[in-house]
Amino acid sequence: MDKTIHLLIKKPEALDREVRIIVTSMFPDFDLSRYETALADVGRYFAGEQPGFRACDTPYHDWSHTLGVLLATARLMHGVHADRQEFSQRTVDLALVAALFHDSGYLCRENEEGPGARFTRDHVRRSIDLLEEYARSRGWPMEDFMDMECMIQCTDPARSPDAIVFPNFEVMLASHSLGTGDILAQMADDVYLEKLPLLFMEFSEAGITDFSSEYDLFLKTLGFYSLMRSKMRNKLSNVVASMGTHFRIRHGVERDFYSEAAVRNMDYLAELLNNLGEEYASGLRRRLDRDEHPIILAA
Repeated sequence: MDKTIHLLIKKPEALDREVRIIVTSMFPDFDLSRYETALADVGRYFAGEQPGFRACDTPYHDWSHTLGVLLATARLMHGVHADRQEFSQRTVDLALVAALFHDSGYLCRENEEGPGARFTRDHVRRSIDLLEEYARSRGWPMEDFMDMECMIQCTDPARSPDAIVFPNFEVMLASHSLGTGDILAQMADDVYLEKLPLLFMEFSEAGITDFSSEYDLFLKTLGFYSLMRSKMRNKLSNVVASMGTHFRIRHGVERDFYSEAAVRNMDYLAELLNNLGEEYASGLRRRLDRDEHPIILAA
């Protein structure tokens, strides 16, 4: 009999359900109230339903990306909790909220000129600022906010994790889980290559000139993947090694499907560039609005 494992769950209700299953398997009495409130509120931010904010207009760093990072982070923390370091309920709770806010800095307030992509360079700082504003409105302890600030800082591509001061080892591992989840959720996406033109569009709107063309971004993505793989292993405590533990406990198969999917994407990208060159786009055939392509395993 075949078993279907959904790597990237793209229906919000199903993804929320999976996150709940994961955290309550770690802590049967887990208090989901803060997570539930933040999930609903951040969803409204991205939808433009929160007073003073416009809907998200960044096509790459959108609500779907945020939810993908949320799930990858929960899965990683589950694996780390099982085979390396037991987390407290509080730290898991804070990491879920930090994942929800980690790219909220792309959102535009009503009095700001868009598009949101123009905030690419400082979106991490803006995300932290919005989280602080939100935490104060909810009456959360400052200590909670400061721990979540560390977690979000680990998603900053321009900042080395070595430069972040963590209050303790547990928060560091949670932060590294979020930083790793941010990388994996993107590069393992079954439409990652199809979404790269959207990323180039955001870079162009931000005035980032690291890539001379969309083709140049595709060419440099292979090198970027190598850098991210090294970063996950050497700068983010190699928490990526615990992803297989999560899938073993949750699904009975000890494999890191995220890393495997990322490698498949890179292999196909190399094939496209080698065979088609600047006509690479003709080999991108997956629709951005498609459902996830499930991984089928022999049970």
